[in-house]
Amino acid sequence: MSGKIVERENYKKEALKFLSDNVTAAVATVSATCEPGVATMYYYTDDDFNFYFIAAQDSQKLKNIKINSKVAITVGFDPAPIAVQAGGIANISYDFKEEFVNKVLEKINFHGLDQWPVLQLAKEGLVLLKVKPTWLVLLNFDKVGHSETYSHDFHKLL
Repeated sequence: MSGKIVERENYKKEALKFLSDNVTAAVATVSATCEPGVATMYYYTDDDFNFYFIAAQDSQKLKNIKINSKVAITVGFDPAPIAVQAGGIANISYDFKEEFVNKVLEKINFHGLDQWPVLQLAKEGLVLLKVKPTWLVLLNFDKVGHSETYSHDFHKLL
């Protein structure tokens, strides 16, 4: 393999590990009146960078996605200066796929009462959101904690 291909694979591995190590993402949508909205959501990602979220059927974000399925996602919060940003198309599944729901819930690993009560927030039921990114970048300014992929540039992975 050439050096560029190996380097790109390292960035992908780093991004997948980072996404696996974190539990929440900021998900941005746009309403019918072009008002932006951002929701913090628990997620699970697969090896193809598809994101899976649990959402309430009566939530504003779902109303927005029904109108415009394009979303933006950011994972990366203090203290480490590293983030994954993505954009893609959200698909709403009313066929509640237990496999992915369990993966999201397992990842959350409710360890305190101060966490968002995901299952209690849904008064009208839950849906599974799958976001297939059309683009995804890794930004890593963490020279100490993530030295192998440290850079002042975005690494475009998708």
